[in-house]
Amino acid sequence: MKFTPSQESAIKHEGHNLQLIACAGSGKTEVVARRVVHLLTLGRPDSLLPRNIIAFTFTDKAAAELKERIVKRTRQALGDIPGMAEMFVGTIHAFCLELLKSESPKHLKFEVLNEVQQGLFVDRNSSKSGLTTSTDLNGIALKRYRDTGHFVTALSILREAERDAAALSGCSLLNGLDAYQSLLDDKSYFDYSSILEEAVTLITTDKGVRTRIADRVKYVIVDEYQDVNPIQEAIVWSLHDLGARICVVGDDDQTIYQWRGSDVGNILTFDQRYPEVEQISLEENFRSSDGVVETARVFIEQNRARLAKAMKPTGAQPSESGDIVALSFGTPEAEARHIAETIQVLRGVAFKEDEVDRGLSWSDMAILLRSVKANAEPITQALQAAGIPFVVTGMTNLFGTAEAEAARQLFYFIADRPGLDAAALKAAWEAARLGLDPGALDRAIAGAAAAKAALTDPDQKRWGQYSIQRVFLAFLEQAGVREELVPDGRGEVVFYNLGKFSQVISDYETIHFQSKPSEKYASFADFLQHRAENAYPEGWQDNQYANPDAVRIMTIHQAKGMQWPVVFVPALLRNRFPAARIGGRGVWHLLPRAGILGQARFEGTIEDERRLFYVAMTRSQRYLHLTWAPIAGKNNRYAAASEFWNDILASKYVKRRAPDYSTRKRLPPSPRAGVANVVFSFSDLKYFFECPYQFKLRILYGFNAPLHEALGYGKSLHDALAEVHARALRGDVSDASEVPRLVKTHLHAPYAYPALRQQLEAAAERVLRDYLTDNAADFDKIEFSEKQIEVSLGDGVSIVGRVDLVRRIDTGETTIVDLKSSERAQAEDVTEAQLHVYALGYQELTGRRPDYVEIYELDERKRKPRSVDDDFIAEVKTKVRHAAEALRTGVLPTVPAPKKCGSCDYRGMCTAGRAAARTK
Repeated sequence: MKFTPSQESAIKHEGHNLQLIACAGSGKTEVVARRVVHLLTLGRPDSLLPRNIIAFTFTDKAAAELKERIVKRTRQALGDIPGMAEMFVGTIHAFCLELLKSESPKHLKFEVLNEVQQGLFVDRNSSKSGLTTSTDLNGIALKRYRDTGHFVTALSILREAERDAAALSGCSLLNGLDAYQSLLDDKSYFDYSSILEEAVTLITTDKGVRTRIADRVKYVIVDEYQDVNPIQEAIVWSLHDLGARICVVGDDDQTIYQWRGSDVGNILTFDQRYPEVEQISLEENFRSSDGVVETARVFIEQNRARLAKAMKPTGAQPSESGDIVALSFGTPEAEARHIAETIQVLRGVAFKEDEVDRGLSWSDMAILLRSVKANAEPITQALQAAGIPFVVTGMTNLFGTAEAEAARQLFYFIADRPGLDAAALKAAWEAARLGLDPGALDRAIAGAAAAKAALTDPDQKRWGQYSIQRVFLAFLEQAGVREELVPDGRGEVVFYNLGKFSQVISDYETIHFQSKPSEKYASFADFLQHRAENAYPEGWQDNQYANPDAVRIMTIHQAKGMQWPVVFVPALLRNRFPAARIGGRGVWHLLPRAGILGQARFEGTIEDERRLFYVAMTRSQRYLHLTWAPIAGKNNRYAAASEFWNDILASKYVKRRAPDYSTRKRLPPSPRAGVANVVFSFSDLKYFFECPYQFKLRILYGFNAPLHEALGYGKSLHDALAEVHARALRGDVSDASEVPRLVKTHLHAPYAYPALRQQLEAAAERVLRDYLTDNAADFDKIEFSEKQIEVSLGDGVSIVGRVDLVRRIDTGETTIVDLKSSERAQAEDVTEAQLHVYALGYQELTGRRPDYVEIYELDERKRKPRSVDDDFIAEVKTKVRHAAEALRTGVLPTVPAPKKCGSCDYRGMCTAGRAAARTK
């Protein structure tokens, strides 16, 4: 591969700290991967081991891509190097969480609340969380629901930004923050901010941790450095302070998360704050056509606060007249019809990818909006009318789909909302057009009525019997909702949306599982009606593996790091893009602006909006459609074009008439492989080996299983033993007298009712006491405990996970031990495959082949060793590659068997699974 001079300099840099200014599409992933190979090359004066390098990425998806590229390039240049699993590549949050759990035993049981769960947690504990005991700047007490979002945001700002202590004096939110942090600790939860805050404290105050980090971490790579906020920068600086060299990679022109606290000043002043910095600019764009590159470059150069650089075209795509257009329309409906018609015409147009032409398909096109919530509705209606499959990424506008709205009506019915009777519920599900048999739907509604009646049972005792998720899955089963029966080929998209509704249920039940049943369902109905649509921020996380062949509709923030052959950027309206300041109550009614250093960045500037528009344009590889139409009413607030509009019209590449694509070369539509890098966890493989269709429902569509009351017990045992083994490695051997403390520290069963918790405590004490007694003689033979392993099979396929224990036996041979409780029971063939994946991981980690794999049955105190079988390892590799291919192609069939299907959480949505379960 030929590199530009600047890329070559970046790869082979030999100085101290390095700043790579990487323009959009400049091949930074390849450059970083090659730089890591250079750092690992033996014979250099400062060559490193894999464990000495960590790389921070902004998303898990970016981490998977970078790690796969590093492994691939390392093998090509240096062959197989042991220990690649010890090279951390992931988000800063993931690194800090791993650090806390490895260095602080009490944090092993902590679970991470996502943003929605965090808001629900604060609401449910409104006094203890500090919400209703805090006041705004006028001394008015905060209220549940109305102020929850502002309160949560304010707490994150207080922890992640730099404060002015004097200006914050007297602010009641400081006391609210103390109460909230105490509640998190009491309930064994992290939120995203507390992960970073706890990690900074650990790194800066614990001498042992500092020594271990200094010994291990020699080189730190920070991707998307422009989006780092002050507390994340504190982590980077702390690692540098402990002796690591720093390489930051980013583009100040793509700083788009300032409203979450990202500080563009970090990248603008990096060379002034760190010693011995060399700056190298990667300016060539290898993604987009010359027209896209030049239009975007001229536009962003209007910003004054930016590093000196100029994005350069390379002819990555052909550039023809009509590829980029800017059009205005009389109404949003006309604008939406144009988008739908253009999508239909472009489907099948030849597009060059990897030197081969293929026909564009639905999934090659994206519609990027400043606000999906505000502007997507006319577009989704036009796509529906045209029969074009589409998905709205994340939770935004979920309830704009008929199937999600029908699911919401189900829970209005169970909560006994006025006017929602059986007939109205049936009408809602019939409107979703899911191909349901009327008789089956009647039976499902009767089942829902029975669930409603059960809520008034005076003998309500167990929370798990009133699981919202269980009621939802039972309704889908009884109604006969099946992917293959949904008409017009809409099954994938419908199940994608129903899976998102299942996630809404899980987020709610995680916090409210132990509420009284009747109150829980009434409160859930309130959540669905009043708060769910606003609880999920625009740009919410989405499943990277869900890849239906459908047009994507998403916010520009969600599109960061992605690319498509065809991009539409509609609704380019004044006051929408750039976004106008929003009036009304907000976080700065709770926090004094002067109390947060650099506060202005949270509210945004015209330069921030220009960066966001630049990101939108540079997502396009070739076709770029920019449009606007006035919205009637709204006091003419959205009646004019964006102030960016004339800037775009100045480009010679932008045409102002609808293009004619009828003469373009055409081929049969063929979607590109949407999942380039497949990273399986051990759990993912377990589900796939059991049944590919179960994997599809659980992992791709996101359906969640009902919460079990004993959930967490098995993990608690593993956490306790992880502490025992880690201490044994340091020569500190536990004995039976410590069992009560171990149980108190690690047992975390948040959904257990009181009597069950007592049973679990007794069982945990018995299991741990037996284990310590039975294995005391082997604690000095432990080689690894809770060791991260990674298996790279090539072609972008890898497996990540942890080995519970690696132990040497008296003969000097190595045994990999998998600890299993009854909660983790699974089929023998699945266990056998899993154990040999562990063997593969150990070999890649150490360069040595293990001799044995062993199941240790904690409840039965039994060891089940077996020798490592080379033929079985070869078979497992083949099965994993088959799983990756199935994921990429979307061919995930059912593999029914009576016993397996009988215990599957999703058999109700699987025709073959239901039939097999009945023969059990």
